[in-house]
Amino acid sequence: MERDDLRSGIAPYLDQETSERTAIYDRLVGIEREMKKRGSRRFTRYLIAILIGVAATLAWQSYGESAKQIIATRAPELGWSPETKQMIATSIQWIGWTKPSAGPEKQVPSVTQTEPTTPSFAAGQQQMTQDLAALRQTVEQLAGGQDQMAREIRRWESAVAELNAKIRESPQPSVAPAPKPMPVPPLSRTR
Repeated sequence: MERDDLRSGIAPYLDQETSERTAIYDRLVGIEREMKKRGSRRFTRYLIAILIGVAATLAWQSYGESAKQIIATRAPELGWSPETKQMIATSIQWIGWTKPSAGPEKQVPSVTQTEPTTPSFAAGQQQMTQDLAALRQTVEQLAGGQDQMAREIRRWESAVAELNAKIRESPQPSVAPAPKPMPVPPLSRTR
């Protein structure tokens, strides 16, 4: 009879513990599923980014020249400074690419674009000449510095050679042998 009383008293606690464990297990399973979904989402996003990069690379390899030409011909319309527009227009004419014909309202007269090229070309040429002169001067300074470094290295090498010669010529001091330790006589024990 005592066992029946004991079982009836423990049974509600065991049922409650079992239900708590089941609830905890269900929560853990839900969290695990959510983590798997997040992981697969991350992997999917990463895979999509890689595929977009591969597609862009292949497109650039296939249509790169066309894209460059389109960018170059449309660049003057992008609202850049007049000097930049003029430089781009001159580059397009120099390369041989022509601007695609637009409607009458978008067509820019080419006479106004070709007139300023001569002064800007002369200014660019003058700037380039100044830059080349500065570059020559820098190269000469570097060459002079290199010559000075070579002289310093030769001077140091000769100083090292002199020191090595002096070390070889100097007499080596004789080293006196270390005194031998005296043996300690064993202690005798008398009884």
